[in-house]
Amino acid sequence: MAKSIGEFEGKMVGRYGDRVAYLWKRRQCFRAHVAHIAYPNTPSQKSERDWFVSMVRFASKATSALKLGLRESADQAQMSEGNYFVRQNKPAFHNEEGAVRIDYPSLTIAEGPAADVYFAKPRFEDGEVVVVPFEKNAHLLRPSSDDKVYLYFYNADLAEGFLSAPVLRRSKVVQVRLPQSWSGSEVHIYGFVVDRAGRSSTSTYVGAGRVNCMEENGSFVPVNKGWQDFVNLAEYSQGVPPAALGDKASPAVCREEESSDPPPDVP
Repeated sequence: MAKSIGEFEGKMVGRYGDRVAYLWKRRQCFRAHVAHIAYPNTPSQKSERDWFVSMVRFASKATSALKLGLRESADQAQMSEGNYFVRQNKPAFHNEEGAVRIDYPSLTIAEGPAADVYFAKPRFEDGEVVVVPFEKNAHLLRPSSDDKVYLYFYNADLAEGFLSAPVLRRSKVVQVRLPQSWSGSEVHIYGFVVDRAGRSSTSTYVGAGRVNCMEENGSFVPVNKGWQDFVNLAEYSQGVPPAALGDKASPAVCREEESSDPPPDVP
């Protein structure tokens, strides 16, 4: 049975006939009361549940970013930031042959009127370090140099999220060291701005890459033990002993399965 909260407010919580009354963000809300929920375990129902769960799972990993980027829009829509994310990003989650594919560049994790910035291509460097330069948006006049710029990283292999500490707009670069456990994983990067009034810009898909891997002609090349032994041997054949190479011989090692093939012969 429903009950009133407060002497004169008239707010209610609990079941009231076929409705359930509750408070959300100090608002009076109602939802339908369902006596029995069918749970058919058909392939189509399972596929539909997997599709929905994938959206909720992504939102749960991005909570810190969504609270900054979608707070105002979600509040206007009278829903949580996670629910607003799911509503806005349904077209980016595709259920294909029993597997859910995410169109990462299409995802929106921030939305608002704040002045954005132009993000350059991310650089993946040694030691799980990612560097993203950015510049002022020339089409926007007088944005504050004190606005805060954030990057959100999503690890597609581990299904984990990471929000960077903010840097000021005048810094013109964000440098982040990601968790060591992310070495070798594919990450997708999103950037957005939060101004002094707490308003967010619409997020930008900055790009993707593999953490702590060498970059060659735009592609990320994993270095396994067999190939590294070949590099060491080649350097030694030119008069540089392997012991003298130190860490310079292996600037970035991805967590890939070690090749069972022997290194190629060196003439």
